[in-house]
Amino acid sequence: MEIQVQKDYYSNRKYASLERFISYFHQIDGIREMGPKSVLFIGVGDAMVTDFLKKIYQVTTMDIDSELKPDVVGDIRALPFKDGSFDIVCAFEVLEHVPLEEAAIALGEIARVGRAGALISVPHRRTGFEFILKFPYIRSLLKREFIRLALLFPVRFPGFAVSKQHYWEIDGMTTSLRSFRDMLRKHFVITKEVTPPLDCYRRFFFLTKKSRS
Repeated sequence: MEIQVQKDYYSNRKYASLERFISYFHQIDGIREMGPKSVLFIGVGDAMVTDFLKKIYQVTTMDIDSELKPDVVGDIRALPFKDGSFDIVCAFEVLEHVPLEEAAIALGEIARVGRAGALISVPHRRTGFEFILKFPYIRSLLKREFIRLALLFPVRFPGFAVSKQHYWEIDGMTTSLRSFRDMLRKHFVITKEVTPPLDCYRRFFFLTKKSRS
């Protein structure tokens, strides 16, 4: 697997954006919700999330790039672990870095090494309007943090060859949300989907492993 993102990219402002840190919260909060003891975290990035998680859980990090100092150097399409080695497997913004047909292979590997399931996120390219409303005592009155209203439209990204990072994204045209869900359902039950507020570009999938018949 080719290293597509160089180490110094993780520290520049384009990468370390507000939306990225919103994603970080949802990565951590999603893992909390799933309640695992052991986690395989694929894709180290800037290590901000994994450094936090290692204070709470038994976390093993894996990446193709040895310069990022993962616990294990490996390829998501051939995970170097035994069946059921971890409670859950996390792969945030990783699958799009391999061709779609190979992402399907990677999902099979994720299901193989995760005992309970997985938590993943992939790009869902959209644009539009989003409104967040928050007011005093909203948590007491409505049992929620805010009210979110969004009107979003799919956008096709023509720059895959230029960026040399992503092979595909969910955009409603080249790759549909339905077809990606079908890929997931070969190995998992989708228990929940989340698109974070102010970060409609990322879609999170909470996945429970299908029982073998």
